[in-house]
Parts: sequence; C-alpha cells; structure tokens
Amino acid sequence: GVGAVATKTYVDDVFSTYLYKGNSGSQTINNSIDFSGEGGLLWLKNRDDSSTQNILTDTVRGANEVLYSDASNGEASSNMNQSFNSNGWSMNCSFGDMNQNNKNYTSWSFRKAPGFFDVVTFNTGSPLSSNQRIAHSLGCVPGLIITKSLDSTEHWYVYHRETGKEGFLKLNETNAVDNPGFTVWDPTATDFGFNAAEMTGANKDTVAYVFAGGESTAATARSV
Repeated sequence: GVGAVATKTYVDDVFSTYLYKGNSGSQTINNSIDFSGEGGLLWLKNRDDSSTQNILTDTVRGANEVLYSDASNGEASSNMNQSFNSNGWSMNCSFGDMNQNNKNYTSWSFRKAPGFFDVVTFNTGSPLSSNQRIAHSLGCVPGLIITKSLDSTEHWYVYHRETGKEGFLKLNETNAVDNPGFTVWDPTATDFGFNAAEMTGANKDTVAYVFAGGESTAATARSV
C-alpha cells in the first residue's frame, strides 16, 4: 500500500497580509488562515484615516477583546460582532478602526504554529517575582516577544534578539532601548523570562505575542 504523504507547512498557511474595503456591516474575510482550529493574532489598520488606531485581537483573549498597539490602555471589550473562522474571520460593525464604509484597510494574520508564532497569557503574580519564566510552544528560541498588561495602563514591552535581554523597547513609544533588562536570562526553546518587577508590576494579567527566532544565520539556510 501507499503510505501517508507527509504534509508541509508553508508561509501562506500561517501568515497573511490581506487588504479589504469597509462596508459598515456584515463582512467575511477569507484569507486561508485557520484561526478557529489553530489560533492566532489578527492586527488591523484603517489606511485612509490617520486618527484611527491599530487594533489587535487574538484567539486566546477572544475575538472582541481589543488592544491598541499605539496606546498604553488595557484590554477593552468591543461589540464588533467579530468571529474567528477556519479560513479567516468575520465581522458585523461600522467602527472606523475596522469596517467603516468605503474605507481601505490592511490586516495582518499570524497563525499559531511551532517555529513561527505563539500567543501566551500569564499573571505576573503576587508576591512578585523579579524574573518569571513563561512557557511557550514555539519549539525554538524566540527572536521577538511583545507583551502588554491587560488590566491596567502600561506600556507595551518588547524583547528583540538584536537588542538582547539587557534592554527593552516600548511599542507605543518612540524611545530608544530602555533599561533595566527585559529579562535576566535569555529566552529558550521552551520559555522566556519577564522582568515584571521593573516593568509591569505585581498581579497583572498579561498577554505575550511570541515570534520565532527569525532569519537563520547558517550559510546554507533556506528558511524564512
């Protein structure tokens, strides 16, 4: 008999940049990203109106739980009537950030997948640990970690492999690399550190968007 054919995961299976026009009503976006089965992050921006914000929703927090990448606000519940589907997402609203009539939008979809992307939520704890270890499912060392407190006004704190554990960036600010460090120990293929004592503080529910290590430095690498 013929054995099972091995399947490969391609970039189009886990990432999509999709442009669409708002209609102020019901709309379904089919971009071949399996949000309902695999999970992931959806990032949207109105391309015509500079007063609108970048909005982020994910399958772990819920389709209508919104964060704004350019603000320090905590999580906000919204009646966008949004749902995550097996091949994209749908919505039924007229919000300027998402679906205003005749406005042009861009969307970036990141599907959860080993070696690519993960969404993790955690609590910083009380009493506070100065450097927690947070488990992730990438199966490889992260190259980018973006964190945000969900229940309080705090900056977005960012680790990047090029800036290293000794400093961090703030996604919602124009500042250069800040100190003290994002973590005491480098991230590993199973977990990463988070210096809540110096950044977010105690007992804060937090989301982390964890991206894989990025471009391989191997001379023979053929991966993205």
